[in-house]
Amino acid sequence: MLQRLISMAVNYIAGLIPVEKLKLDLGNPRLLHEVLTGKAPQSQKALEASISGDPQFKTLMKSIKKTGVQNVIWVSPLEDGNYLVREGNRRTTCLRMLLRENTLPPEGVDYTRVNANIIDTGASDLDIIVLCARLQTGQAAWGTFNESALIADLHNNHYMALEDIAVELQTTVAAVRKKLNSYKMFIEYSTKTTDINTKRFAMFNEAPKKVLEWVDDSPKNKADYFEWINPTNGAAKIRSAATKGGLRDFAKVIEDNDALDLMREDSMATVEDAIDVVKQNDIKKDMPFLARLLPFQANLNGLTDEQKARIASEPRIRVHLKSLKNAIDNLLTELDSFDK
Repeated sequence: MLQRLISMAVNYIAGLIPVEKLKLDLGNPRLLHEVLTGKAPQSQKALEASISGDPQFKTLMKSIKKTGVQNVIWVSPLEDGNYLVREGNRRTTCLRMLLRENTLPPEGVDYTRVNANIIDTGASDLDIIVLCARLQTGQAAWGTFNESALIADLHNNHYMALEDIAVELQTTVAAVRKKLNSYKMFIEYSTKTTDINTKRFAMFNEAPKKVLEWVDDSPKNKADYFEWINPTNGAAKIRSAATKGGLRDFAKVIEDNDALDLMREDSMATVEDAIDVVKQNDIKKDMPFLARLLPFQANLNGLTDEQKARIASEPRIRVHLKSLKNAIDNLLTELDSFDK
């Protein structure tokens, strides 16, 4: 049964809690990528090390050292009288480190206690997961992969409808569906190749639609794609999602059988090599400006009298048009020589 939940409806009370009573959450959604790699922190100390190693942590530390924690954290009460930090692990880590270092706070700032919203003990695990997901929307970036893994967990394990997930994460259904599909394909890829580097997630989530359709078209295509993006056994044939020799170029390669055959038959051939074949086979891809000749001609023929009058009043435009005419005349003369 699909569930419709509004995360902010979770009951809570506000309180001021000693930092010494706070426990970091080892199940925080920000750790999903580390769970996949088998390197998820297993202790408070290990989680602190992971959090403090984040490039954004130093900036947050400087802010809290100067003004204290400004945004309320969210916690769940534990049976032993302590509190589990559901949202605010990074802020809590900052306070812990400042206290261990015996850092003296500025006047009016307290490092020993923090304002917290204490979640009612009646809240379910799903209530809290959705609450944290929504609270983290717009906070420090925790990665597209982690967001996608969370979406997969909510949909596949907690049976939430995509529409409800979109509402809770304040995004669109299309964005939720895309991340869900990308996560599914990445998991299949990592299972078959043993490559669990989440940087490869972009090769699915940022891939052009035509590439993903080609991958799904046949087991052969999928096997080839998995092999070509995998750098485990050497340099990957498809090197990135967006740069030269990446997925944008590969989207052109799959439309040319000769270029695709080159990648399949030559173990050393990359997308850049295949693009050379594409350009040889398709003059418009080698010289893209040729595809704009007919539209340009149509625009010139469709000029109104008013537009022509405006062009006539611009001497530089007339000079450019004459230069273009000369270039075309010269090219046609040279082309005629090839026909003789």
